[in-house]
Amino acid sequence: MLLKNFTSIISEKKEENSLTSSIQINAAHEVFQGHFPEQSVTPGVVLIQLFKEEAERFYKKTLRIEKVHQVKFLAVVNPDIDNELELQSVFTEDDDRIQLLGKALQSHEVVLKLKLILKAV
Repeated sequence: MLLKNFTSIISEKKEENSLTSSIQINAAHEVFQGHFPEQSVTPGVVLIQLFKEEAERFYKKTLRIEKVHQVKFLAVVNPDIDNELELQSVFTEDDDRIQLLGKALQSHEVVLKLKLILKAV
């Protein structure tokens, strides 16, 4: 995990080519002191990193992001309002690359959609 103690896993549901995780964001984490002190906003790069870490847990190996496609931030993820996030990842393998189609939901609303291309390190 890139940011120590940033999240904890509440539950996971693993299927053949997908992983759905409910996670809890640590609203007191130091990242929010600078982003932003008056209103906590989870940085977009951190949300993308969470999906990479999901793929690493699914495949049980270290991966790197080779390409980021179609990242669409639809709402601010503020852990002071709701610190639970659901990550939905669907994986497709092609040669030595993994494509991840992901959605992040907070309070049952989609807050992020993305497509990543990952490769084993």
